[in-house]
Amino acid sequence: MKKLLALAILPLLLMARLATAQTGEVTVTASVSGYITVTFNYAQVNFGSLSAGTTNQPAPNQEYGVYNCTVDTNANYGVKAYGTDFSDGAGHTFSISNLKMDTNSTAQGLSLTDAVPLSTSYVTIDTNIPYTVTNSFHGYWLSIPTGQYAATYTATVTITYFNV
Repeated sequence: MKKLLALAILPLLLMARLATAQTGEVTVTASVSGYITVTFNYAQVNFGSLSAGTTNQPAPNQEYGVYNCTVDTNANYGVKAYGTDFSDGAGHTFSISNLKMDTNSTAQGLSLTDAVPLSTSYVTIDTNIPYTVTNSFHGYWLSIPTGQYAATYTATVTITYFNV
């Protein structure tokens, strides 16, 4: 009986010994989507009273960083902006191109030299900002055309942050 059992198990052992392990490799891929959330920490810029002919007047208190936003993103990003022309609501206007804008990671880094005149269509203010920069400070400089009609003028500026 023992011999018979051994003879019955022997083919199973031989088959098990002949089977070899197979190894395979699988490539696993995942794409991580970019995201960006921006929280603006101000809602208006008021230059107060300026004289006609004023050139490149910085916005009040911008050197203290009052015009800023917080950026949460996982990719490098850029900033673009456009605006409406300035209007007093009574038919007097002047071009939004009289307003220049710059962005920087510090208020002290804002520069008229780097500032871009705005337009009624998007212009790039800054691009390829490292995703690790989470504070964005805005600088504004306004010029009033010589001979501009005396009134209070308003423009709306749209600022867009985007992943690059």
